[in-house]
Amino acid sequence: MGKTLRVLHVGPGYGQRGGIASVLEELRAAKVQFEDSAIQIEFFETRGFKTAKDKLLFFVLDLPRFFLRVLNGIDIVHFHVSARGSAFRKLLLYRVTRTLGRKIVFHWHASNLVECIEKSNGWFKSNLQQFIESSDDAIAVSTAMALDLRGFRKGASVRVIGNCALNAERIATQGSAKAMDTRGLPPYVAFSGRLVEEKGLSELFAAVAILKRKRHHVHIKLAGTGASDQWVELVRRLDIEDCISFAGWLCGDELMDFYRNAQALCLPSHRESFGIATLEAMLCGLAVVGTRTGGFLDLVKEGETGYLVDVGNAEQLADAIERISSDHIVAWQMGEAGRRYGLERYSFKNVCAEYVLCYRELGSR
Repeated sequence: MGKTLRVLHVGPGYGQRGGIASVLEELRAAKVQFEDSAIQIEFFETRGFKTAKDKLLFFVLDLPRFFLRVLNGIDIVHFHVSARGSAFRKLLLYRVTRTLGRKIVFHWHASNLVECIEKSNGWFKSNLQQFIESSDDAIAVSTAMALDLRGFRKGASVRVIGNCALNAERIATQGSAKAMDTRGLPPYVAFSGRLVEEKGLSELFAAVAILKRKRHHVHIKLAGTGASDQWVELVRRLDIEDCISFAGWLCGDELMDFYRNAQALCLPSHRESFGIATLEAMLCGLAVVGTRTGGFLDLVKEGETGYLVDVGNAEQLADAIERISSDHIVAWQMGEAGRRYGLERYSFKNVCAEYVLCYRELGSR
């Protein structure tokens, strides 16, 4: 097993939620499992840059604290990075880590790496590329994201380690997907995510309008927060107010119940690095309608656990929603296949084992 390795995970804290913050919560829950493999995981929270005070505190407090933390026996620093502000903060902390001679893992969670680098200024662009290239190992959350990352690694290692969804996994391990006739009434198709254009809401509502004109009524229930007023207005203009409802931000058991009582999940994102909501829904026994991009290509087996459509294509989306909402037997079979696939590939145990392998190989170099 070797000596105990101390690994410091660096990611968002101070009340930030969703995305990387959710991944770190899962890792915190895995501390005992890591300890069984002689890996001690610790966490260093970074604050957002929303205010001038936050920026000042980062430089005055966070940087010195980080220096002392790494100096005190840390073997590996695991940076969880997304675009812009997150990358800038981690870049500065990376410089500290490199100065102290510790091993570095660069873990990319976003779906816009190439865009992020190409649109950056000279200093940030060159330093971010160096951060990616010189890290001792790199992780992408999906195969598609790994392809982007490899373009900046010059042949160095890039691992694909997906996320896990512990709350949903507990439900998945209890047995087969919930029978369709025991799910919520009236029937609904679930959407879970931020209420932003990038999540494909315009195409989703257009698809519902197409189905309504065909006299195929489908109800979409949305869980998430964002600029809901603009979407309420779009729903009104499309005359689909009777087909759409907004559930607001859901978490914990409330979110799991939202999934378990739906007929399927529809998430027509323009880009999706991994898709924790997709995995959660699959583990809760839902067939998935997604797009041919990013993490969907790993998560959804076309025709087996759901359907994939072209990004931005409302007609294809309407067809997929119609197929999955018209045949409850097929929808249940797909949901059950997705539950099994999620447990097989993205279980808490398997994902943690991949991290342990990464750390052990780094520790032996």
